Amino acid sequence: MEKKILSKCTQDSIDRLTDELLISIVSRLPVIEAERTNLLSGRWRYFWTFSSILEFDASRVLFKLDQETTSLKDERRKFVSWVNKVVSLHSGEAIEEFRISFDLDKSDADDICKWLKFAFEKKVKRLELNLIRSYTGLSDAQYTFPNMYDSVECSRILPLGVSSCESLVKLSLIEVEVTEESVNFFISNCPLLEELCIMYSSYLKKLTFNSPLIRLRRLEIATTGACKSVEICAPNLRSFAFYGFYRIPIALKNVSSLISLSFGAMSPVILIAYMNQLSGCLSLLESLTLHTSIFQDYVLAKCPDLPKLKKLVLDIMRPSGYESLLCFTPLMSVAPSLRELVLKLQWSENFMRRTIHTVKAQNRHLGVEVLEIEGFAGGDIDVELAEYVIENAPSLKKIVIDFRRIKPNVFRKYENVMAKQGGADIVDSDRMAIAREGAALLKAKLAAGVELIIRS
Repeated sequence: MEKKILSKCTQDSIDRLTDELLISIVSRLPVIEAERTNLLSGRWRYFWTFSSILEFDASRVLFKLDQETTSLKDERRKFVSWVNKVVSLHSGEAIEEFRISFDLDKSDADDICKWLKFAFEKKVKRLELNLIRSYTGLSDAQYTFPNMYDSVECSRILPLGVSSCESLVKLSLIEVEVTEESVNFFISNCPLLEELCIMYSSYLKKLTFNSPLIRLRRLEIATTGACKSVEICAPNLRSFAFYGFYRIPIALKNVSSLISLSFGAMSPVILIAYMNQLSGCLSLLESLTLHTSIFQDYVLAKCPDLPKLKKLVLDIMRPSGYESLLCFTPLMSVAPSLRELVLKLQWSENFMRRTIHTVKAQNRHLGVEVLEIEGFAGGDIDVELAEYVIENAPSLKKIVIDFRRIKPNVFRKYENVMAKQGGADIVDSDRMAIAREGAALLKAKLAAGVELIIRS
């Protein structure tokens, strides 16, 4: 009885709110949740059409598709119809965010241009076009972003001219073919732009910003090999990420605010080379993430000093177990402020055991307080690095071990989809037994007071 009375009181309180206030509340919900509010009552039927956060993310569907071409085509039609419906019914004057995340291609160009035009007409602040590939066997041509210096193409998405994009704060183009000229167009005509993400465009041959990018705070670039150089000047840049298979010249000028850095390459040798190349920009760095593969036992070049580094993330793709991560220990030795070490292992299907290696510590007083291992398998590659930290970090307070297998993440390419899927796989019983054995081995070596947290 009390619950019914409370529910009725709550409903009465909501019903007394004005339409303007209810619209303001609903407009802040993601579009898929805002749409559902039309079921509450006739009064609520059109409130969702004022939503200011339009996120169209159907990426989870891509992992349910079979290998038949018709399946993806059917899902594309459904997705396009969904977006077109929302866009046609939208009644708000402005939108905060417009986000597309699905496998679309060149054949959907007219619809995509229509959506972009809608977003810019609504003075969008955060725009993301993520045409992530489903890997169903199709090799359709990627969508090509309009040439912004061609008046006809530009008018397709900016009918009111450059004033239509002046409100843009964040721009992300992922799996979209876009040229350096079009990227520079937005840099030049979006005075509020703070975040820029360009990933996997074969049209992007280089990225050069000669004039200082005063507002830019976050820049993320990923290439499969087409981009040959990056040169930027951004005094307020706080986060920079570059993912590429091969080494290219990267010049960061006047980046005195840089505190977060992320690199991805096929070899750790390339990663350390990048860091030495940018050694003059790392004095304030607080967070460093390295994505790479380990194919052998590497001897890495000397790392530049990282006096302010607090967090180091090693994201390792497809180790089979015979390699060693001890090659990264010199990196810890040049980071006296390091407090958190995160190891992410995306294991190969071929899992091998070997003799655990040891290495003489260059600094037996590591400041690491927290060690986290995601995808822990109890293999020699993860156990020996954990033992190194245990033996050389007297300030260690906590170790977090996660048995769940991390799904493949090729230089962040699948990251957004994997997050929707839960990000981890169940480990089979045999491997789980090995993982638990490895965890027990580490537990026996922990000093009194060090907390061990196990997730499975």
